[in-house]
Amino acid sequence: MEMRQLHYFVALAEESSVSRAAVKLSVAQPAISRQIRMLEEELGVTLFHRTGRGMTLTSAGSFFEGRVRQILNDLSELEHDVRGLKGVIEGKVTLGLPPTESHILVPPLLKTLREHHPGVDLRIVEAFSGDVSELLTTGHIDVALFYKAPRTKHYVADELLHESLYLLQSGACPTPGGATLNVADLARWPMVLPSRRHGLRALLEQMCNDMGVDLNVEYEVDSLMPLIRMVEDGSVATVLPYNAVQREIEQGRIVASQIDPAQLRRVLVLATTTHHPVRTAMRIVAQLCANIVRDLSANGQWQGIIAKG
Repeated sequence: MEMRQLHYFVALAEESSVSRAAVKLSVAQPAISRQIRMLEEELGVTLFHRTGRGMTLTSAGSFFEGRVRQILNDLSELEHDVRGLKGVIEGKVTLGLPPTESHILVPPLLKTLREHHPGVDLRIVEAFSGDVSELLTTGHIDVALFYKAPRTKHYVADELLHESLYLLQSGACPTPGGATLNVADLARWPMVLPSRRHGLRALLEQMCNDMGVDLNVEYEVDSLMPLIRMVEDGSVATVLPYNAVQREIEQGRIVASQIDPAQLRRVLVLATTTHHPVRTAMRIVAQLCANIVRDLSANGQWQGIIAKG
């Protein structure tokens, strides 16, 4: 039994597809299939059901997966602890966060790591909030920032910030710029919003439905920059956090009107996976994220109220 076989097995168990596992591992598909067959022959059991829709674990495969993950986690922890004897913090950490937060948080995070923790190898995954929480749940990322979702046993999450939301319009439009709006006021403008798979859209529609407000959604755009450019052009408005468009606001290209936070706000959480032990490098990245969000909130770049606790 070889280490690479165990890594191939775990990747295939996660992806349920040889082709997707091959992409994830940057390995040729035949190599994965061959190593899995060799592993099954050595163990004398079938680890996967092969179907036209992919590969799923057998009962023996499920049992094997649990033990293999524990072994790989223990080996990773051992390597981490031995390296720590040098007095230098090292380790790979994958951080997931939404695009509206990535552009404001990642630059100072990378700068701090480079200056104070050069041994920490950080990988950034940018995705919708719901997708980030799913990646954390499945163990694909280690640390995450996303918007409050139902708690699961697969990660530990703490509230970080109660974030204000804003109606955004073109700087060329006559607007009530600066005036606080009610959710009911949002019905006055044609909107461009993310699709319903985006947590912000789901939250907005839930609040509007509760208050009997009908939104006029003319376009759905799931990419941040095109959405912002459409607002700048002046035909539609949108709802986003202030930090997503701070530069455009400062340049006068967009004006922002705060929506009453008693009616509409988001809760940003900081979470770590429970799929493997929280290593020192993970703890450092999580703490730096929390510190940066608090600093940005304190100086007004991230509009919201820091959660207590």
